[in-house]
Amino acid sequence: MSAPISHRAAALTAHSYDDFPCKAGHLDLRGDNSPPLAPEFARPVALPTLTAAGYGDVGGQLRLRTVLGRLFGVGPQQVVVTGGGSEALLLALTCVTDHSGFLRIPRPGFPGFEQLARLLGLRVLPYGPAGALPGRGVIPLLICTPHNPTGLVTAPTAAGDGAGWVIWDLSHMSTAGSDLAHFTAGFGGGDIAVFSLSKLLRLPGARVGCLIARDPDLLAAVVRAKTHVAMSTSSLAQDLALRVLQDPGARTELTLRAKVFADHRAQLLAAVAATSRLRAVPAVDGTHLYLETTDGTHAWERLAGAGVIGLPGTVFGGSTREVRLCIAQPQEVIDAAAARVAAL
Repeated sequence: MSAPISHRAAALTAHSYDDFPCKAGHLDLRGDNSPPLAPEFARPVALPTLTAAGYGDVGGQLRLRTVLGRLFGVGPQQVVVTGGGSEALLLALTCVTDHSGFLRIPRPGFPGFEQLARLLGLRVLPYGPAGALPGRGVIPLLICTPHNPTGLVTAPTAAGDGAGWVIWDLSHMSTAGSDLAHFTAGFGGGDIAVFSLSKLLRLPGARVGCLIARDPDLLAAVVRAKTHVAMSTSSLAQDLALRVLQDPGARTELTLRAKVFADHRAQLLAAVAATSRLRAVPAVDGTHLYLETTDGTHAWERLAGAGVIGLPGTVFGGSTREVRLCIAQPQEVIDAAAARVAAL
């Protein structure tokens, strides 16, 4: 018999889309199924062999940090490139919390928030994203905007003034306009942004993200921690992200997609309003809708019975009467889903 694993590892829960299968004839709204960006981005990335094989700068390539700095309205020295948004969050939590300390997280919320906190030995204090937001204080506060799974938006001033760490997960905010720079313009020393380039640039396998902060001591601590966690982020992935970010065609396409997703959101919200059996959190941004049954019955089963497959609310720390749908789908899927939902 092997020795017991740690209580932190034993407490972890992991879900995959395969846990909630989508059968033939059903509509898959579990996650982002929008097509990749322009096909030319799939070309092999040509890098010198030594560049691709070496570790590179732990904080990320200077040219990528410079482009990301412009996107967020900060200097390249305030950007750390990470292996996706999850590593950025892990590094932030590692550097602003201590073992057995507390962390305020939204519930329902992205499951990685609570699971990473458990892995670090933190105790979570949940708050409802639709309710009153806890203020900035001694306990670090994690805010996701646009929120996953509800699509609600929190203003950058909502955490208030004063001392205390606030980690802003901006991974569902578009890179197409100037929203990111406007959002971080008021950041103080206690504000940290984590972001996933993998999501909105449609590069999920590339695993590229970043951490943005203004406090030099925090940034130095993040780089030290990253040295021991993952060293540098893949040079191939960084080069691919840089290519997409600098291409004007990609920016145009991302802007168009944001408008399409807004139409998809409105279409599905109207379908929910047409039935008395469901109600929706009034999402205003992002790529998700969060629904619940009006009679308290099992939401995932009800929608699955209509051939619409989302993710149960329990995945996000919610209840069985809730379900999340992703609106980043082809138009024909949204049309069919709206018809099936309205007919419930």
